[in-house]
Amino acid sequence: SAPAQVRLPRLIRDSMVLQRDAKVRIWGWAAAGEKVQVTFKEKKIKTAADKAGKWFVELSPMKAGGPYDMHIDASNHVTITNILIGDVWICSGQSNMVHQMELHSIRYADEIATANYPQIRHFWIPTMTDLQGPHDDLPTGYWKSANPTDVRQFSAVAYFFAKVIYQKYHVPIGL
Repeated sequence: SAPAQVRLPRLIRDSMVLQRDAKVRIWGWAAAGEKVQVTFKEKKIKTAADKAGKWFVELSPMKAGGPYDMHIDASNHVTITNILIGDVWICSGQSNMVHQMELHSIRYADEIATANYPQIRHFWIPTMTDLQGPHDDLPTGYWKSANPTDVRQFSAVAYFFAKVIYQKYHVPIGL
C-alpha cells in the first residue's frame, strides 16, 4: 500500500498529560497496512494500520514524571514534546464548570497574576452539539499550562481543584 502521512488526534500533542500507573493508548491514522513505530521513554512499540488506516499502541503503566518526548515513525516522523505523566481528571458539567478564570478576572486577579504551575495542564475542548453520533477526533483542542496568560482560559473550578491536588501530592495534573 502507498504510504500516507501519520496523523494524530487533537488530544495527542505537545504538552499532553498521560495517566500514571495505567496502560495508556496512543492512536492515529496512516495508510492501510502502513507500519508505525512509537518510541517513548526508550521503549519502541511497533504496529500497523488496519484496513481503515487506524492504528494504536498501548504503553505500559508508568510512574509520574516528565517532561518526555515521543517519536512516531512511519512514512513521516512526528515528535511530541513536553509530555508529563501524572493524573488526568475529566471535568465536566453545566455552566458552572465552563466558567473560565477570565470571567472572574477581578475576583481572582492575584490568582491569575501569580499562576505558575507548569505541571498543571488543561486540554480545552470546544462546546459542540452533534447528534449524528461519535466522531474520531475533535475539530480543535490544545494543552495549555497554568501560567498568567493561559490560566485565563481554564475552567475556574477545574483550576482550583487541580491546584489543591498538585500542592498536596506534587504529581502533574491534566484537566
